[in-house]
Amino acid sequence: MNPSASASASRARYAVLAVLCSLAFLTYLDRICIMRVQEDIERDLGFRQLLPEDEQHLREAGHEFNLAAREKLARDRATQRMSWVFSAFLLGYLLFEIPAGWMGDRRGPRWVIVRIVVWWSLFTALTGSVTTIGRWLSAAPTTALFFGLMVLARFLFGLGEAGAYPNMARALGRWFPAWDRAGAQGTIWMSSRLGGAVAPMFIGALAGWAGWQRAFWILGLIGVLWAICFACWFRDRPEDHPRVNAAERELIRADATGPNSIYDDTSQAATPWGRLFSSFSLLALYTVSFSMSFCWYFFVTFLPKYFKEQHGIDYAQSEIVSGLPLLVGALACLAGGRLSDRLVTRLGSRRWGRNLPGIVGCALAAGCALAATQLRSPWACVLLICLAAACQDVSLPCMWSVPVDVGGRHAGTVGGCMNSVGCVGGMLSPLVAARMSSALGWTAVFFVFAAVYLLAALAWACVDASRGMIEAELTETCSER
Repeated sequence: MNPSASASASRARYAVLAVLCSLAFLTYLDRICIMRVQEDIERDLGFRQLLPEDEQHLREAGHEFNLAAREKLARDRATQRMSWVFSAFLLGYLLFEIPAGWMGDRRGPRWVIVRIVVWWSLFTALTGSVTTIGRWLSAAPTTALFFGLMVLARFLFGLGEAGAYPNMARALGRWFPAWDRAGAQGTIWMSSRLGGAVAPMFIGALAGWAGWQRAFWILGLIGVLWAICFACWFRDRPEDHPRVNAAERELIRADATGPNSIYDDTSQAATPWGRLFSSFSLLALYTVSFSMSFCWYFFVTFLPKYFKEQHGIDYAQSEIVSGLPLLVGALACLAGGRLSDRLVTRLGSRRWGRNLPGIVGCALAAGCALAATQLRSPWACVLLICLAAACQDVSLPCMWSVPVDVGGRHAGTVGGCMNSVGCVGGMLSPLVAARMSSALGWTAVFFVFAAVYLLAALAWACVDASRGMIEAELTETCSER
């Protein structure tokens, strides 16, 4: 880094960071708000209604008139239906994550992000319109119709939001030098966690004032207004922004700027799809993403239900408690990004500067999940869950810096592949939690989380952020010759 360039450089990159932080805040506000109103959705859409096979099960067990058994079965049925609603979002997200990341690499993230925000805002609003649409389609809408419409709305919502974070990672890679990227990613993820942390309180207040349906409409409108402002202001290249001077351009491009780097605008090299799915380091990175998403999605799906069923804390009382893991996670993201950049500088190794926070953080998170299985105090469990979230999130900025470190001009595609595998973990999480909590109780769910966190720690040890994907491919090709 040139000290004179740093002193005289403009600071437009921090305005870009602030705008992307607001986007990260909105993404998690919109996707997590459904967690707070799931009880209202279950009530208004009839998700607690028993199926014929449920009635048969009660008769065979001799519990046809047992109100407690009937209530538990209705509660389990609602949990299973909501698990499919939660997973539908991630299925849509999974299917379009790689194409959206690839589009950002080819066309630049600006218009891809605008498309993403407008699409997801539309289907956020339509999530609140499920009851209205159901009544348009049928004079006597059934639970099955409402359930199908809700699953479809959340699937299309996920399809639209896919690619937001790979394109943000690519934008940050272009606007920030390598020695400051993890810190910038930490700020992005801090904002996303803050959006998730305030979502229960925000949607609770909106739903109390206008109903949960109108609350989703308001969120959709906010997203559309954001997209219009972003399209008018943002530029893919710092060179094209009027507030960036020559010194800031020099500072940003202080690291590698050769062919296939994140700054390469001329090379049209084909996407190395084979390398994306054969590199041991990238496969380890995908395993990290899967494991962390699997555990984390519990915090934004069934955490309020866990508090209610395991500890007797109802949904209204758990608004603040449900947001605490995301709040402490926000602080951990900020600290983890700064720590990673500091380690890269101190150790002189991008690999260990990215890996060490992940290895240690995920191992500690596993210990917290195991400890939570042994406690009965609700507040002790809240503390351990918050600690697990913090330990995991220390490594999140590191994970999202690796696609830019190794992907270069293909950073969006690498991020899309990584996040797609993460979506598989996130999609499985509510399904596994719903089944296991019904069959074995919530304690068994936490044993699974501990094992998956340990898998993440092991996978982190195999990630190598020091070698670019294209560089590694060329080296292997030369050695074969």
